[in-house]
Amino acid sequence: MGTDNVLPFERRVPPNPPQDFDVRHALRQCEALLKSLGQYQVADDMFEAGMALLLVNLNDLVQRARSVGQPLVFTEHVDTSEDVANISELVTRCRNAACHVWGRSSDISSASLHFTRISGYYPRATVLDGKVLGCDFHDDIAVYYGRYRIYLNRHIGRAVRELARLAEA
Repeated sequence: MGTDNVLPFERRVPPNPPQDFDVRHALRQCEALLKSLGQYQVADDMFEAGMALLLVNLNDLVQRARSVGQPLVFTEHVDTSEDVANISELVTRCRNAACHVWGRSSDISSASLHFTRISGYYPRATVLDGKVLGCDFHDDIAVYYGRYRIYLNRHIGRAVRELARLAEA
């Protein structure tokens, strides 16, 4: 897979959420969206819209955790070969791809794949320009924003559970 047409990732500190950011509301939205999106019968366009809102709220929570010195840095099932060091960077990348559909960060070589989901165990669902796209787990949904794969339960669900500590502070 060539990355010559992908803009380099700038490792800069993202802005902090405003002081009056409502952590509890963002967590409630994430939890409700996770529950809704975990159903297989959700139409593709509604799933994509729900994922965008989920990623916006989750990214705000991730940035709040970073700003208070409790960054989210787990790497289990994160493909670190795709220029993401941990879950925080993966969430930010996917959020940016979901919200800035005109961006080139979601390109895979000569093809442009903005969004796709793969439900259940299907490790080689498709191959695009030599990159295998699939889901490695029976009980999860893999969501692709270009070359970046984020799992609904293993990544987003875990992140929401771990970020619940922010509401207690």
